[in-house]
Parts: sequence; C-alpha cells; structure tokens
Amino acid sequence: MLNQDIKSGLFGSIGENMVAFELAKRNWYVYRPYFDTRIDFIAQKFVCKKCFSDWESKNIIICSNKKCENHTKDLNQKDYVKTRKCLSCGYIFNKYATEHYCPKCRNKMTSDLVKKSGQRNYQFKCNNCGHSFTSQTRSCVKCGSNENIEYPVCSICENEIIPLESKCQNPNCNSKEYVSIIRTIQVKSSHEEEGGKIGFNFKMQDLIDDERHFLVVYSRTFEDYKEKHNFWVMSVDEFKKEMVSPTPSSLIYQNARLHPPTTKSTSFFNEIEYNKCIDQLKSARKRKDIEKIVELEANIQRVDVFAKLNKYITGDF
Repeated sequence: MLNQDIKSGLFGSIGENMVAFELAKRNWYVYRPYFDTRIDFIAQKFVCKKCFSDWESKNIIICSNKKCENHTKDLNQKDYVKTRKCLSCGYIFNKYATEHYCPKCRNKMTSDLVKKSGQRNYQFKCNNCGHSFTSQTRSCVKCGSNENIEYPVCSICENEIIPLESKCQNPNCNSKEYVSIIRTIQVKSSHEEEGGKIGFNFKMQDLIDDERHFLVVYSRTFEDYKEKHNFWVMSVDEFKKEMVSPTPSSLIYQNARLHPPTTKSTSFFNEIEYNKCIDQLKSARKRKDIEKIVELEANIQRVDVFAKLNKYITGDF
C-alpha cells in the first residue's frame, strides 16, 4: 500500500507509532499528552548518573562469586537453589536435596522418603551419631535455632545469589546511582509527492524552543516494491539549520511545505549500520569481550541518531 492510499490522519498515527517503537527499543518509556499541546510524546529514561549510559530498570540477580560464570549473567530460577540459612550458627540447609552429610559429624546420612497428604518429605538419620531431621523442618538442623532466613545459592558454585547493585549497562562503570531524564518529541509524518519527493506541513508554532525538545521526521518509502521506514532526528537547532530557510518570518502565519534533508544528512537514521552494530554487540556480550563491548557501544552512539536524545542536556538534573 502506497502512502497516497492512506488517509493523512491515519498516516500521521502510523508515523507516531513507528517513532514510539524505535524509542521503546532503546529503553525509553513513551507517554502521550492528554491534550494536543504541540508535543506528540513525552519520553522518559533511566540513565546512570555517573556516565549517562542506559540503566537497567528491572531487578537483576547474579552469583556473588566473581569467579563463577553466573556472576555476569542475569539469572533465572533454574540458575539458583532455594535454601535456608541459620542466623545463629550460619549453617545452610537445602531442603530439596535428597542426600545430606550430618551437620554434627559430617558422615553421610541415610534417607527415607515419607509421603504424607501428598507432601514430599525425607527423613534423614546419621548412623554414626544418631542425629536426625526431616526435609520439612523449620528449625536449624544443626543447632536447633528458629532464626532462619531464605537463602538462595548458585546452582554451580553454591555461593549466595544477590541483587545486582550497579545496573549501569557500561561494563566499565560501577555507579550505584541513576537519574531519570525527560525529552519532548514532535513527530512529522511526511508523504511521498509526485516524482517520489517527500514533504510535510509545518508551522513555526509547532517548534518548542527548548534543548530537551526534539523533532522527528518520519517517511515511508518504496524502492523496488520494498517498504522502507526513514527517520530524521533533530534537535531544535539542527532542525532550524537543516529545514528552515534563513528568513523564517514567512513561515509564522501559514503552513510551510518542508522537505526532509537527503540521506547524507547527519540527522538521518542509517538503519543498516545500526543493526549491524547491535548484532555485533550481542555477540561480544556472549563472549564477555569487555573491550569490544565498550568499542561497539561508542560506535552505536555515533551511528544511532536517536542516541542524541540520551546525551546530557542542561536541565536534566
């Protein structure tokens, strides 16, 4: 379906949704103002206060042992074991284990599976010292204390599983502080005119004069029957330089027909180069190649025009 076959109001919504999708891929939370205030989106992101890299907002758990392979992984339930730890003597008890060594004399204990009302319960007994307990016991199996806490341990090295304190996505940064940044965005969806030229209507009143405000021009084009989505991401100053004539007074009282800059513009999104860097970054993270990760992160900041929204701007905090 060509752009000419889509109603202008509908095409405007398509452009806004496509821009929102690109922002969401980059960890932005996107909101629409309740009323039309010449702002199409309010975008919010959590970033590291120290280096301004993206901050992981979800809870991440890792193995506390830095030598374990699970130390650098975002762990799931299959990667750790639920145990209990005694606050009095420090003994760690895994109630799911079917084999135990006596906490008193360290001899291997005999086990007997007992089922009661469908509940799985093992009875353990030491033939050396006579010490016994069950897998469902609530007190410490070593000292008998009732001061016990849930204590998840790594399934590989059996060290404690802990929440990740620093969730900065820069592997060279150990900051524990993050901040929230806000950007306002105006989206203009451009139509193909006769001859393949692209243009959109614009009023100077549409442009909010603020460093944290950005204008994104979206167009949907076809080449050899292939659909392509194009984005130009510009700050207010960049938009004035690339899109507005030196004498903009003629634009104040009427709609102006503007045309996005060519693909050679520094504001144009090169999707192919961006996707290539993202794919290489995923591979580097799997290899845990810190040097390559840092290099590719820098390349993405250079290639991705949406990254300019992520840079520190006066008034952020």
